[in-house]
Amino acid sequence: MFETFHPVLTDDKSYPKYIQLRDQLEEYIKSNSIQSGEQLPDIVSMCRIAGLSNRSVERAYILLINDGICFRRPKKGTFVRGEAPVRGDSKPRICAIFDPSDPMRLEKDVIDGRIYAGIQREAHRANIDLLILSERSMPAYLGNSGFDFIGVIMLSWDNVEEARRVVRKYPDVRFLFLNYHFPGFEEMPSNAHGIFNDDFAGGFEATDYLIGRKRRNLCAFALKLPSDNYDRRLEGFLQAAKLNGIAPDDARIYRWSRTGSPRQDEQFAIGRELLQEALEENPEIDGIFCTNDLLAAGVSAALDKLHLRPKIEVVGYDNLLPYLSANGQFSTVAINLELIGERAIKQLIAADASEFPRIINVAPRLMPRHWTEPLPDAAQI
Repeated sequence: MFETFHPVLTDDKSYPKYIQLRDQLEEYIKSNSIQSGEQLPDIVSMCRIAGLSNRSVERAYILLINDGICFRRPKKGTFVRGEAPVRGDSKPRICAIFDPSDPMRLEKDVIDGRIYAGIQREAHRANIDLLILSERSMPAYLGNSGFDFIGVIMLSWDNVEEARRVVRKYPDVRFLFLNYHFPGFEEMPSNAHGIFNDDFAGGFEATDYLIGRKRRNLCAFALKLPSDNYDRRLEGFLQAAKLNGIAPDDARIYRWSRTGSPRQDEQFAIGRELLQEALEENPEIDGIFCTNDLLAAGVSAALDKLHLRPKIEVVGYDNLLPYLSANGQFSTVAINLELIGERAIKQLIAADASEFPRIINVAPRLMPRHWTEPLPDAAQI
């Protein structure tokens, strides 16, 4: 249907070419009465047709998706939505992935990408199409009788208030929040459910492991986050210490005072700074729990330089970058992100939402790794 589409793009700085392409595609779709379900040319083909870069064509397609003119089936392509039902013998079941920014981001993101892989795997087994939508494009699908819309998975949102507003706006839609628990989630409208990593259990298990390794003088390092995942990990740390008879003064918590999301290299440095602060206050520390592996990698490297690894054991959290704990030789608590994604689809296709509790916690897994003293350099023997 797009064989005769030949865009005419001008060099007008006030009217970017990707917007020109978007507008001309919309006009072509409407003037040719292209039906729902017709596939647009793939990105590479449209680059050749329009003489634009991959990024420019992708931006044009994203605008069409956000405006409800088109929709995307991941790994299948971009399609015309139209007003009529999508052609086929039966209604396609679709699940929306809410992402207000960039539909291409999901597969590249180190956290959401792994959850998304689990979502894709289970959706394929259940014969469900995944659509990546923003709030602007969502009404177009809710009002289209050609789809069997099973719900919305919230993988990314700008802030808690925005998320709450979206859920309230669509009381008949099932929303499922994944991975990041945030304060006040239990007060969300009843159509919002959550599948989260059990961060309390992970923090508890990590600390219990340190204590089982004869570490009694403990501390924990953490960043500040908008979600309360790290707080729950620290609650597990404190509870495990308490149940093992360790006094609060021997279970100190050190937090990086600034808010926001530091870069990876910054988190290494933060780990080193928190270690310095902790050792100045308590030189007898023998066990450190870090709320993520980036902090733990920075701490482990600093301990190596101080020749304190035999004395102080480190446990990290998340295993998002497995090489960190492997190379740094510290234990970590691994989050099963793929399983979180798989369970999301299973819950949304359940006929009766009451079969599931409001919140499901997925258990993480401790991965013990023991530090070994490096062999002496042959030149020194």
